[in-house]
Amino acid sequence: MSPDWISALANLMTGLAAVVAGWAGVRGLNAWRTEMVGRRKTELAEEVLAGFYRVRDILTWARFPASDDYHDGEDDHPGGGPVDEELERGEIFTPVDRLTKESQVFSELQASRYRFMAYFGEEAARPFEEIRAIHSEVIDSAHNLIRTYGQEQTGSAEARRNQWEAAIGWGEGDGDILRRRLDLAVKAIEQTCRPLIEERHKTRRNGLM
Repeated sequence: MSPDWISALANLMTGLAAVVAGWAGVRGLNAWRTEMVGRRKTELAEEVLAGFYRVRDILTWARFPASDDYHDGEDDHPGGGPVDEELERGEIFTPVDRLTKESQVFSELQASRYRFMAYFGEEAARPFEEIRAIHSEVIDSAHNLIRTYGQEQTGSAEARRNQWEAAIGWGEGDGDILRRRLDLAVKAIEQTCRPLIEERHKTRRNGLM
């Protein structure tokens, strides 16, 4: 074989090696990108699911009867009067006060909404809207009850007042519609997030074996 052929063959082998190395590098880069996206997606799922659990507990507590916050369970004013009215107004406003103290939690959850939409789609992010709607309904209902306090309620006005009272947690019991909406929102976000979280934990366990 002539020196020219040997040189050409060497150049060809060098070129092929470069192509193979480049192809392997691209595959490695793509795999790394896929792994990073998957990791970020799972971390976001963990963050959002934990946030939903937290706001569920806050909303549940906000709507919990506030009587114990204002007296020890004994009626010191059985005859009624200004003090009783003040206590009742305070109880009505308690959900707003409690939610205001935890406003940062709701802000942080809503701040993650657009990242969640980017990874999981708009449909999967609908529970964020439901949480915001429930939060607003509780606050608006308390304000409406304060605004109309002492007014005689009949017909449709009485029905609206009953809805407002139900929204702040008064007298619903087992028929608490707002609580069911809250549970459904959490369940919906669980269906999106939990499979990713469980898969990541499974991968970690397998890696330790």
